[in-house]
Amino acid sequence: MNSISNNIYNLIYIAVIILGGVTLTLTIILRAKERDRQHSAICIFAGAIFVYMLTDFLTYYFLGEDAPGDVVFALITLSDILFCFLVTAWVNVIAVLIRAENEIGMKWIMVMSAVYIISSEILSVELGRYDSYALLVENGAGKTALQIINELYVLLIIIAGIRCLYILVRKYEKGSTRNASMIMVVVLIGYMLWVAYWDYSTWYKTEENLLDIYAVDPLILMYALLNGFFIYYFYKKDPLHITESQVAPEDAVEVIAARYDLTEREKEVLDHINRGKSNKQIAAELSISENTVKRHVNSIFRKTETQSRHEIVFKISNISTNELKSVSSR
Repeated sequence: MNSISNNIYNLIYIAVIILGGVTLTLTIILRAKERDRQHSAICIFAGAIFVYMLTDFLTYYFLGEDAPGDVVFALITLSDILFCFLVTAWVNVIAVLIRAENEIGMKWIMVMSAVYIISSEILSVELGRYDSYALLVENGAGKTALQIINELYVLLIIIAGIRCLYILVRKYEKGSTRNASMIMVVVLIGYMLWVAYWDYSTWYKTEENLLDIYAVDPLILMYALLNGFFIYYFYKKDPLHITESQVAPEDAVEVIAARYDLTEREKEVLDHINRGKSNKQIAAELSISENTVKRHVNSIFRKTETQSRHEIVFKISNISTNELKSVSSR
């Protein structure tokens, strides 16, 4: 790339990273308001991709013939570790959104990600792969082993993505949740295929070609689009209630019941909880035993991922009119 196109590329990258910082801030605010696993996973993913993109930009922006060897080593090593964390967070947010952590085997993916990054980094150091920005090593058993480890990890993530697609098609009807999750899965699979190509390039392409290949990294465009989606999502959720009037308590309970698949009886109990009634008072109102009320309350806490009445009431109070409209339109 010539100097002009290189500067334009850097400016675009910087703009996307700044936008990512805004997105991360918004997801943190949303997580503080919602306090559930879905928004925790989204926040972790937003943080992972922001830190990775920032580190990746600094890594390849400063790399060059004049870069000290220890700087090259530190930046590339950190970039590789953050890449692995990003991919794991990516799979995790999809699994959480479609409620399929066990079916996906999320714990095993985390373990395999840790094994991959440790083994690949040890091999890379031993083979001197980080001695220059070319990332090249001499042919031999070590190079073959490193190639196999890298491609097996890529294959693992692609298989996890395909598994997510299968679950989405099998379990979910067409709708915004399915469509958004499916887009995230397809983008993940597509990106991992590009990663496989990038790995191939570092093994077999010349040094002059690497930066040109890096310049077409699709993650930059993906991140820009993702930021736009997150900002739109934040606008729709409107956790600060900037643009909306207050939702009626009974309507907010309806939204929570629909979102977390509460039974009709659990919805009735939740409504009474929101009115500040005790278990004894709820039992008298619904003509059921106090122990039955306790079972319903515990089930509500489990489904909504809350641990107290205060948390569930807080969640109800933060329902927006956009969420109410979304439930009403189903």
